[in-house]
Order: sequence, then C-alpha cells, then structure tokens
Amino acid sequence: MDAETAAQHSRDTHGPWGRDRELATVDRLFDSDSPRAVLLEGEAGIGKSAVWSAGVAEAHRTGHTVLAATGSEAETALSYAGLTDLFENVADQILPRLPEPQREPLEIALLRRAPGATPIGQREVSVAVLGALRLLCGSGRVLIAVDDLQWVDRVTIEALAFAIRRSGTECVRLLAAARLPGGATAWKDTGADRTGLLFSAVAAEARETIRLEPLATPVIDRLLTARLGDPLPRNVLLALVERTAGNPFWSLEVAAALARGGPVDGELPVPESLSAVVASRLASLSIAAREALLAVSALSQPTTDLAVRALEELAGCDAGKAIDEAIEAGVVTESGGRLRPAHPLLGSAALDSLLPGARVALHRRLATVVVDPEQHARHLVLAANNSGPELVAALDAGVRSAKLRGATSAAAELAELAVTHTPPRDPKRAERQVEAAELLFAIGNTRRANDHLVAVYRSDPPPAIRRRALPMLVETTYWVHGVPAAARIVRTEIDNSDDDPYMLATALAMASDVGDGRGGDRTELAERALALFDELGEEPDPRVLSTALLYLALARLDAGDGIQWDLLDRAVRAERRLPSVPLTMRAAYARRIWLKSVDQPVACAAALREVLVEARDLGEEWALSPTYGHLALAECWAGRYAEGLAAADRGFAHGEPGIAKAAVLYGARGLLLVLTGDIAAGRALIAEQLSNEGDGIASVKAIVYRQVLGAAALLDGDAEEAVDLLGTALRLARGEGIHEPGRRQRLEGDLGQALVMTGRLAEATELATEQLSLGGRTDRPTILGVGLRIAGLVSAADGDLATALDQLERAVRAHERSELPLELGRSLLALGQVQRRRRAKPQARQSLRAALEVFQRLGAAPFAEMASAELDRIEPVRGRSGLTRAEQRIVELVASGHSNREIAAELFVSVRTVETHLGSVYRKLAIRSRTELVRRFSTGG
Repeated sequence: MDAETAAQHSRDTHGPWGRDRELATVDRLFDSDSPRAVLLEGEAGIGKSAVWSAGVAEAHRTGHTVLAATGSEAETALSYAGLTDLFENVADQILPRLPEPQREPLEIALLRRAPGATPIGQREVSVAVLGALRLLCGSGRVLIAVDDLQWVDRVTIEALAFAIRRSGTECVRLLAAARLPGGATAWKDTGADRTGLLFSAVAAEARETIRLEPLATPVIDRLLTARLGDPLPRNVLLALVERTAGNPFWSLEVAAALARGGPVDGELPVPESLSAVVASRLASLSIAAREALLAVSALSQPTTDLAVRALEELAGCDAGKAIDEAIEAGVVTESGGRLRPAHPLLGSAALDSLLPGARVALHRRLATVVVDPEQHARHLVLAANNSGPELVAALDAGVRSAKLRGATSAAAELAELAVTHTPPRDPKRAERQVEAAELLFAIGNTRRANDHLVAVYRSDPPPAIRRRALPMLVETTYWVHGVPAAARIVRTEIDNSDDDPYMLATALAMASDVGDGRGGDRTELAERALALFDELGEEPDPRVLSTALLYLALARLDAGDGIQWDLLDRAVRAERRLPSVPLTMRAAYARRIWLKSVDQPVACAAALREVLVEARDLGEEWALSPTYGHLALAECWAGRYAEGLAAADRGFAHGEPGIAKAAVLYGARGLLLVLTGDIAAGRALIAEQLSNEGDGIASVKAIVYRQVLGAAALLDGDAEEAVDLLGTALRLARGEGIHEPGRRQRLEGDLGQALVMTGRLAEATELATEQLSLGGRTDRPTILGVGLRIAGLVSAADGDLATALDQLERAVRAHERSELPLELGRSLLALGQVQRRRRAKPQARQSLRAALEVFQRLGAAPFAEMASAELDRIEPVRGRSGLTRAEQRIVELVASGHSNREIAAELFVSVRTVETHLGSVYRKLAIRSRTELVRRFSTGG
C-alpha cells in the first residue's frame, strides 16, 4: 500500500467521518500552485479539529513545513503564546539564520532571550516573523495551521497577518479552524475579529470558508460504533441524532453516558443542551481530577511542573495523582510536557461552573504560582474584588513586560486596566493615562488615545505630564476632530504658557503644523519655536522638534529656496529617538518626494521605489497609495508616461474601499491621461473629484485639480477656460505662500501660453519675470527655460520676432539641461513656430522635427499633433491628391491593415485625430469607405 492509499485508509478507519467535501477542499489547499487559505467554521463539537488535524497530517505527508498552533481560552491573553507554538519545532533551525535586528525581537517574543532595557516594537516582531517565513519558504512550501483560532492571542494573529500579507511568495498556505457564535452553547468570545484579521491577509479570491454542517444518522452510527463498540439500537440512535442535532461531540458524550449507565429502556434521557452534557461529564469526575482540569484550564501554557505547583497551592492534594486521574478520565491530555483540556468545551465549562467566590480564589492562588508579570497581572485582575496598590503595581509590571517583548496591543490593554484601577485622585493616574494613550496610538486606536489625553488635560496634571501629553493630544485631536479643534488647543497653550517657555515652544512648534487659530504665519511659528528651544538649552520632545523642523523646511521650499538639507537632517536625527513614526510623516519621506519639486524627478522616482519596498516591509499599506501617486507624478515629469500610468494604477489598487485617495494620485493620473491624448478621460476624472469635494475643498487639492483641468482646456484649444482655471490655481498657491513651481504643479508654462493666446501680455510678462528671477537665483534650468519661453511668446505676440527668437533659443538651451523632457519639446515647438514666421524654413523644419521626435518618444499625443500640424504648414504637400504629410502617413497605415487605434499608437496621436484626418482624406479623394481607400491606394490611385 503506497503512502497516499495508506492515508486514505487511515481517514476511512479513524475519521473524520462524513467530511469528504471538507477534506477535498483541504486537499486542494496543497495541490494549488498559488497561496491559498481555508477556514473551517462551525459550532462547538461539530468536528472542526478533526478535519483540521487531517489537513495537518496531509501537509506533513506532502512535504510541507508545518507551523501549527492550537488556541486555548486561558492563553487568549498571553502575548505570543500562539507564536511560541507555531515556531516551537523550527526555531532552532531558523533563528541562527536571521539577521540580528530580526533575531533579537523574535527570540524575545518566543521567550528565548531576556528583554533588554529598551522596549521592542510590535512591528519589529512582525518583521522578524516575516523574515522567518521567508527563510522557511526558501526550502519549500509552508503550512500555517491554527486550530481554535478564536482563542489565539491577538498579537500573534497581528504578527501572522503582517507576515502573510508581505511574504511575497507562492509557498505559504493557511489552514485554520474557528468556532461560530451560538450553536450548541453560547460563548463569550467568538474571536471573529481575529478570524477576519488573519484571513484578510490573503487575497479574497485565494481564500475559502467551509462551514461544517451536522452529520447524518448513518455517519453518527459509524462514529459511535467505532469509538464505543456495540452499535446503539435503531430507535435509540434516531432519538440521539435528533436531540443532538447531528453534533458528533455531543453524540459521543451522550452515547458514552448511556454506555456507562447500562442498557436503555424507554425514552432516551438526552439533556437539553451541550452545556448540560459537559456539566454531567464534569460531575462524574473525582474531586482530584476536577481540580486538575480547573488548574490546566486556567493556566496559560501549563507544563506538568507548573500544574503540580498550582494544584499543591489550590487543593493541597497529591498533585501528580490528580493529573493522572484527569488524564485517565479523558478530560486532560499531555504532549511534550504540556497539558491541555481534552476538548476546549471541557476546560471552558469547568471554569464556568465555578461560583464567583471559588473563581476569585482560583485566580488569586494562581497569581502566586505564575512568574510571568503579564500573566500574574491578569490573574490578579480576575481575582480582584476591588482596586488596590498590589493590583495596580502588578498591572504596571505587566505593561512593562509586554512592552519589552513587543506586545504593544497587550501592553495597551493592561495600561487601560491600570488606569481603571487607579483612584481618580491618585497622582499617578494621569501618568498612566498618558502611557495608555501612547500605546493605543501606536496600535492605531487614535480615538481611545484622544479620550485618555483629553481626560488628562481636564485633570490639571503637573507640568511634566502636560509637556508629555500636549504633542500627542494635538496630533490625536487633529485626526479625530479635525484641524480647527487641534488649533484651539494650541491657541490655549500659547495664551497661557508665559510662565513655562518650554510649553510655549512646544505649542508654537505644533502650531506650525495645525495653525495657531489666528492665521499666524507658520514659518514664523516654527522659527520662534526653534529659537526658544535653542535658548532654553533643553532637549525638546523629538516629535515636537521634528514637526517644527519639517514645517520650516516646507515653508522654505514653498518660498522657492529649495530643499533645506540641514533642517531635514536634524529632523531625521530627532525622529531616531522616537519609538515609531509613520512612514509618510518622516523627514526622510519628505525629502524623497520633494526631489521632484526641485527638478529631480528621476532621483525622486528611484527613491520612492525604495519607499514602496520599505512600506511593504514595515506593514504600512496605507502609505502605498499616496506614494504611488508621488511616483506617478515623478515619472510624468521625467517623461516616462507608461511607467507613470502603471504607478497610478497600482496606487488606485491599494487602500481601503471607500477611503479617498490622495489628491496627488488623482492629479498625476489625470495629467498623464491628458498628456497622452485621452483629454476627456483626464478631465472627467478630475471633475468628479472637484464635485465630490464641494466648496470645502482644500487649497492644495484645488491647485492640483485645476492645473490638470487647465492643461486639458489649453490642449483642447480653449485658452479662456485655461486662464480661468490656471489663474485661480496660481492665486490659491500664492495665498498659501507657495512660490515653488514644483509645489504648484508647474502650472506656469500652461498659464503663460494661455495668457499670450488671450492677449493678456502684461500678466504673461509678470509671470515670466517671476520665473526668470527664481530660475536665475536658484540656478534651475527648468524654471529659467519656462520663463524664457513665456517671454519669447510675449515678444512674438508683440511682433518682435528677433527678440523672441533669442529668448526661445535660450529657452531651448536651458531645457536641454533639464530632467523634464516635455519642457524641451515645448520650447523647440515654440522656437520652430517663430522661425517659420521669420520664413527661416530650414531652421524651423529642424526645430519642429526635433520637437516632434521628443513628443513621439514621450507619447505626448496632443503635442505631437501640434508639431505635425506645424510641419505640414512649412513642408510642401505631396501628390496630386492634395493630402498632407500626416494624411498620407495615415493612408499608408490603413492600406497595410492597421486599425484606427493601432494608427493612433503608431503616430502618438489620439484616435479622434486619426478619425478627423480620415474624414479629410475621404473628402479630398471623393471616396466613401475604408475599403475603397485601401483599393485605390493599393492600385496606385
């Protein structure tokens, strides 16, 4: 018998019975060539664990590396208990191979290394789990198998979800079993949030949920006969299946009770609920076995030694004998020195059966046995009838322990419990609330963090606590209640901090972010904050210092002073002292995205690709969408339109449904659509966003959107609309103090051209002068070239073609040094137009052909059409038909079998332009159809 036949024979003989559909689904999990996940759901006792175990056995048989864990109600609050189980058999293999920055946090989480003095972050543990998964995948496929998922500790689930989502490999499979709420009994914690969190890490199309239904009567008959020996009488079997609703665990327990009670006569004595069945089973135990089950059920990860110590403390009985009796009675199992209830229902029911006083006594005694500070604190909480110094001190110790192990979620939960059990007038309460807020903010619970910080401020805390709380109070208020509410807090501190210069400096620094409530200049606010900190000689909160430095650097950039590298470097150094800073709020992120604003789009794109890798590795998916938006705009300005559109598509694919994407993403995609010839689609995309935003649209968004619409209007030939849109955008930008062209979407070139076309030459000259001044002061050829081109267009409109020619030749030379190739093409186009007007046809032809080559290489269809049209005006028409050069080229492509869409792609023009040219060809040749055109062309007509 081969291995596969043997495995099937084992299933047929030992079960799980009646689960062919479920087993076939689990088997497909291992046959697939792509990552998949299967969730087994069902009520308590329905047989999920049996199917799950069969799946684990199949994974072993097919050569998978199996990481398995089984949740326990007592372990739900034990940080990384599930992770310890998962890596128990592979830790020695993978830990030495992990780099130290990953090995240390994983060893601490797995209790293989004592924590250091500095807490590790939960994300560091998650990244280490990701590293471990990747190492294991290097040797083959990996199955992550989790039973009783609803009871696995949350920090383990968060680490697994983080790692699975980013594994970037085809090798990971996930098999989990979780209990549904309701059913045979009601459970306090269904773990639905854990289930959703873990399975959301797998693509929707790659995950499958199977709900286990009750077993049919013949299957129950086979099961009972195999387990208990003689079959039940038919009438008894039918009554049993009806009363137990086909639940295999319930059926086995009832049948076992019947077997212990002897032959059945008359009506079947089946209890009304599964809880009653379990209670009856517990009542049949000896006192010693019952005490052993209680100790094992209440302890997290109980070893035999720990259970013995607990029983000696609890019952004063022969602990070893009690454990043996529980194992013999089938209510406790032992494996590898670890004890567990034989079925989760037994352990939970044993604990639920205790009266309140007995439950308190159990947990108080267990608190003296466990050595882990977190578990000690949790047992004391469960044992507490009231608050007291012992309990709060234990909770503080539990918070420290969880933080040091990187279990931030658990630390936040314990910190909130510490606040709850601290008397309102206790001086330490405010300090504990601030710590709870910091932990809650770290795990993304901004609203709860804000609640605590508001309560702290209302309690009039000591100055040291106010200093610690203010930055996070402003930040959380910003996210929860909006900018005006955050600015009001800052205003209050500015008005009332005369006796505390540090608080005044802190408030000023935060005001440079959210405003001071009175319209104060943010540059001045940041400068005042930094000057005060320097005068005090006191090391400020790094978050506050970084905020002031970043906003001062941004103000200098907006003023046209370029990137202030010294300010950003200082901000980066300050951030290194913070436990964690969201990726898009870091100074290093700012200087990467700002590169495109100072005419370095190629370097910006390369840096942002690094950011995308970092965002995935750090688990900051929400940073992907805006980063792709900045990347799309950088690629656009670098002249790589296909890459830009691909980046924009990826940006729209990321982020939560219903959550608005960043304006830069819409702006970049809209601009790319316009530049590549799909003007209508670009305009529609942006118009929809303006409609959604309404009158309350932020200035920065309005600038981005109006620039795209203005460019579309200009290319569509509506210069008046372009002036209206772009002029409004320019006024908004100047109102915000934004003078850097790269920060106002480089609208100057389009606006200058539109102003000239509508005869507003004075305004165009003013705009050109601004650009020439800024370009000359900063030695920026892109800006200088735009200023020269606008000036050249103005001179040409005034009839001074000699001056225009000089200005446009200088614009071309400037743009030859620029990283923005579209600007070179536009300056060449303008130069060719002036040369044509001066009847310098050879020079005009050379400039226009060079412009056309640039536009075609970029895929800038509307500009390519303009250049082609200009060439048609100076190059002689060929042939008696009177077709232009562009029309002749289209006829050639039609004759060779190209579709209109293929012709548009070949010539870098829009489909609409191809159709327009074909209409002109039909009129000139007096033909009516494409077929007639092909026939005439192929015969030489």
